[in-house]
Amino acid sequence: MFREGIQIHDFVLKSGFLSDVFVGTSLVHFYGTYGLASNAMRLFEEMPDKNVVSWTALVTLYCKSGLMTEARKVFQTLPRRDEVTWNALIGGHADNEEAEKAIEAFKLMREQSMGISYITIANVLGACTTAIDLLEHGMSIHSYIVQKGFGSDEYVQSSLISMYAKCGDIDSSCRIFDAIPNKKNAAWNALIAASAKHGYAEEALKLLINMKRDGIRLDQFGISECLAATAQLAVLEEGQQLHGLAVKLGLDSDPFVANATMDMYGKCGEIEDALRTIGQPIDRSRLSWNILISSFAKHGHFEKAIKTFHEMQELGVKPDQVTFVSLLSACSHGGLVEEGLRYYYSMTKEFNIPPRIAHCVCMIDLLGRSGRLTEAETFIKEMPIPPSDFVWRSLLAACKVHGNPELGRKAAENLIALDPSDDSAYVLYSNVCSTSGRWGDAENVRSQMGSRKVQKQPACSWVKLKNQVSSFGVGDNSHPQSPEIYKKLDELKKRIIEAGYVPDTSYALQDTDEEQKEHNLWNHSERLALAFALINTPEGSTLKVFKNLRVCGDCHSVFKFVSGILGRKIILRDAFRFHHFAGGNCSCSDYW
Repeated sequence: MFREGIQIHDFVLKSGFLSDVFVGTSLVHFYGTYGLASNAMRLFEEMPDKNVVSWTALVTLYCKSGLMTEARKVFQTLPRRDEVTWNALIGGHADNEEAEKAIEAFKLMREQSMGISYITIANVLGACTTAIDLLEHGMSIHSYIVQKGFGSDEYVQSSLISMYAKCGDIDSSCRIFDAIPNKKNAAWNALIAASAKHGYAEEALKLLINMKRDGIRLDQFGISECLAATAQLAVLEEGQQLHGLAVKLGLDSDPFVANATMDMYGKCGEIEDALRTIGQPIDRSRLSWNILISSFAKHGHFEKAIKTFHEMQELGVKPDQVTFVSLLSACSHGGLVEEGLRYYYSMTKEFNIPPRIAHCVCMIDLLGRSGRLTEAETFIKEMPIPPSDFVWRSLLAACKVHGNPELGRKAAENLIALDPSDDSAYVLYSNVCSTSGRWGDAENVRSQMGSRKVQKQPACSWVKLKNQVSSFGVGDNSHPQSPEIYKKLDELKKRIIEAGYVPDTSYALQDTDEEQKEHNLWNHSERLALAFALINTPEGSTLKVFKNLRVCGDCHSVFKFVSGILGRKIILRDAFRFHHFAGGNCSCSDYW
């Protein structure tokens, strides 16, 4: 309630309450919550009296703004530090992905005989996010929890469930959950969130059903996490049912639920419904603005994403690192290279947000998509943080699009060095070789996959009609309607050829003759899903097709032609974004 907060601030100034340390501290906290660091710091400096709580809103403020160096300076100059101040610092390190520093602070806190609470434990567990963190720190912290008797605390139990899941050990999360005798909301919500965030979205929805069956009160956290699960699965009907449940429980206006609802509609392809659920601009939280920017970016409304970025600042909401991920992604997918470069450098210089790996991946994607591969390679060399698998994968994908096998080989080697079992490294590099006509190299890469027992993730497309999901693989004949599907494909092929379609066989990545390549293209999973949807939906209705990988370029062309000759709107969601086809055109303007 930003507008009301400003009004209260005006009242405080007129009534002279700013001299009260508690009122002043609350105002600092208020502006810090909205990311308005400069306002909060100015207020802090104007406060005539400051207590340990005031110095602690300041440490927290710097932490939330990602300014950990400043947070540590304030912390070190404090004449007296209490448990809350230590918790603020540890939590700041955890939130800013500085696991080692969070652990170090936790050790110092114990050495100085400070009181350790469940909040301390939750914060330090939150710093463990990788398998290495789990081995080096997480398990020993778990032992400390058992030794000190924290194991029965419901919030510590929830934090353990979350920590093991984030570190890739969801089985341990489930074991901890199962061992809790009288499970309360916190434990249920923790496992729901762990399942939703780590690839078990269907399990998250089942947990909510079990939670309701066991008579546990549903709250905003469980509902919002399950909304996130429906967004991940892109199951609109289930998302709508959850939205209805939230309304029935009086939770729909809760910020967590409202934002999750908006995100769900956006990720299920219903951008108009997403816009209907968002509040008035003056009342939006930073998270709401971030979701809105992300939704516009995913649906191809790049200019709207940029306009929204500037609008949030005009209303006094400072962007954070998540905002810039969505903004840079919009620039990348929209081909707005110079704008993206400008926003990246303003992020560090103007907003003092240090680049994280997600920002760097966006920049590689931005440069790579536009064919500026040399600049992308230079950017990787000059990155302030070590390049991750996402960085090399993005560069490798760009090398496929622009036919650069030499740089592709470097990217593939670095990607395989990071994770020899990563199928995308082999598949993408094999595709780079194939599109460049280097069939022998492509075959060698596939042989390496076989010898190393690396399994390729199969392409899969699906359509959801009513309560039934129909999925298709490449050349799939298992569906009961397969004869009708292939008949419909033959019909579509004739009609779009008459309309001017010419197959691009460079997307058929096998060393065969042109006729066989063309035949292989018409076996792609997204085409089978499209034909199925056309057979089973009424004339004039909008079609929705989903794919687990990036859509094939020739399939993209087919979808455009079909939307034109049949006069049907088609929404295709692939692994990266939405494509809205209508009248023979796509929202991506053929740049994706």
